[in-house]
Amino acid sequence: TLIVFISDNGGPTNNTSSRNDPLRGYKGQVLEGGIRVPFLMQWKARLPKGMVYREPVIALDSFPTVVAAAGASLPPNPLDGVNLLPYLTGQSKGAPHQALYWRFGPQGAIRKGSWKMVRLADGQPQLYNLAEDIGESRDLASAQPAKLKELLEDWETWNRQLAPPRWQQPGRRAQRVRQKKA
Repeated sequence: TLIVFISDNGGPTNNTSSRNDPLRGYKGQVLEGGIRVPFLMQWKARLPKGMVYREPVIALDSFPTVVAAAGASLPPNPLDGVNLLPYLTGQSKGAPHQALYWRFGPQGAIRKGSWKMVRLADGQPQLYNLAEDIGESRDLASAQPAKLKELLEDWETWNRQLAPPRWQQPGRRAQRVRQKKA
């Protein structure tokens, strides 16, 4: 039996949860404290015991991984997730993803290698090197404009492929209703 455990986003700050230190941010944000979570897998006699896999993965990898473990075929349309089994068993080397992307309301982020571009609700892009600054405390946007431009362009290319969000953020619907009445 393949067992998969994934936590739901980062910890909230409005209850008794401990802070996400050393990570910045919390649930509902695309900062590391909002998206970096435990992801554990166990499959006795199939996956190495006690292994720690250091490459970034995403919850979307669960579906193709479980389908492959069951010996079934994946649908013909492309998936955002990747079958992690070859990476976890050592059959495939390298990272399963060239980049990881997030979009949540007005927020967006891309992680490519150790570089991460974050755009929070204020719209200002920020740039971090997670290998040197896991807490996202030193914004390198002005020091690395070419890297920031590359990541922004990659994120925009990815975002143009997506359907518009089909949900309203809390408070946005009421704000739009008030604007229509005015």
